Amino acid sequence: MTRRGISVLSAILLSFSFLAGCSDKPEAPGETQAVPDPIPTVQEAETAAETEAPMPDDGLPEVDYGGYGFRIAYYIGETVTVEEEKGEALNDAVFRRNTALEDRFGIRLEGTDFADYTAATDAVKASVTAGTYDYDLSFLHMVSAAAAASSGYFYSIDLLDAVDPSRPWWDTDCVDAFTVAGHMRLLCGLPLPNAMLVSACLTFNKRLFSDYGKELPYGLVDEGEWTLDALYEITKDVTHDLNGDGEIREKDDFFGLTCTFLHSPYAFYYGAGGSIVTKDGEGTPILNGDLESNTAIYEKIYRIVIDNRANYDAAIEHWTDAYEAFYEGRALFCEASLSNFGSEEFRELEDDYGVVPMPKFDAEQPRYQSFVNGAACMAAVPASLEDPERTGILMEGMAVESYRYIRDALFEVTVKARSSRDEESTRMMDLVMENRAFDLGYSHMFDQSRVQFVRDLLISRSTDVASAFAKSERMMQKTLERILAGYEKSR
Repeated sequence: MTRRGISVLSAILLSFSFLAGCSDKPEAPGETQAVPDPIPTVQEAETAAETEAPMPDDGLPEVDYGGYGFRIAYYIGETVTVEEEKGEALNDAVFRRNTALEDRFGIRLEGTDFADYTAATDAVKASVTAGTYDYDLSFLHMVSAAAAASSGYFYSIDLLDAVDPSRPWWDTDCVDAFTVAGHMRLLCGLPLPNAMLVSACLTFNKRLFSDYGKELPYGLVDEGEWTLDALYEITKDVTHDLNGDGEIREKDDFFGLTCTFLHSPYAFYYGAGGSIVTKDGEGTPILNGDLESNTAIYEKIYRIVIDNRANYDAAIEHWTDAYEAFYEGRALFCEASLSNFGSEEFRELEDDYGVVPMPKFDAEQPRYQSFVNGAACMAAVPASLEDPERTGILMEGMAVESYRYIRDALFEVTVKARSSRDEESTRMMDLVMENRAFDLGYSHMFDQSRVQFVRDLLISRSTDVASAFAKSERMMQKTLERILAGYEKSR
């Protein structure tokens, strides 16, 4: 996605500067200072954005659909319909987005939510199979939607004339990954605000950096030198036994890095430029069989996690312990997602924290990349759609109004957390969200062992990438061929 949110960040940062000028003493827990709220209201953010960055012309026609009910099926991991404004940035932005969309095109936005992500996908599939046309659009769990996409349940979004994935309201990073057999059936962007926040990053404790005499990593990021080797050096010899029992335990001791096996292996791999599936010169998806490159990436991750004794527990019942170590001030770094920063735990942290993108493999890597977890929702149009022109106009219209109202709310959700009040972190969050990594291999073959190779090798403390790839080669190739055949059949 192209750069966005700069205007509102400027307004927010001006407020931060004012607060800093009032006092250079950190606010003690429970202490109240007589200063203005450092976070601008949603209305102030919108005013700043409209003044400094006018809306691009969307090119959509003037049309009134006479009260048509535009029906969206969605997994509740996404925010689609809200009943009223509540004084909460994202909730209110969605409400205003929906109101604007309804008023502009003379429609009613009707959302059907599903608490279970498979139920959401199954409902859309059932509608397509029965030809009942129950939904115009759907926002579905990425991995679940990927299987349906390759089985012909979705219409090709590129055939909707009004939808232009190159515009700033869409996440252009996913277009190449999800264009198969010449057509794109999944798309992400600002209409799915929660999905945009599912962007991997690293957060760090500023107080601990000061205590350990370490320089904050912002300069490395700006110079293009924020790499896996740099993270290794910063976290080297930091993990230690706090309680003197001679053991390193996640609930008791101190770590250079704390991370979770459910997210971090992928975040580091994709951040370093890894990909399970790439494309050949003709745009056909192929397995990434570059053993040398994959081994090099894994070995650097291994040094950080295993050699530097990061907190990495593979027990599903302990997955939240990775974050607890950071909340309790027992870790320099924590691998996280932008969505984490709106949580109560981050808002209540006493220590200041900063945010940086996932490190690159080396300085030569063209850009920083943010892994997008498979739980993020993607937009998909049911194959049985009744009116492609209307669906395209309303889908693009929803994206346009999301750009108008939601893009700035996303930054308020993340920046509003009390400890990320610095210019560098807001710039870093922007960088994280504008460089997202998608992989057809991850989304469409998540259950295959090669997709999990970083996770599983770290658990076993093995460095034998070659064996892992050799064991999975045949099954991976057959699976990819089946997926591509499904796409070709449903062209």
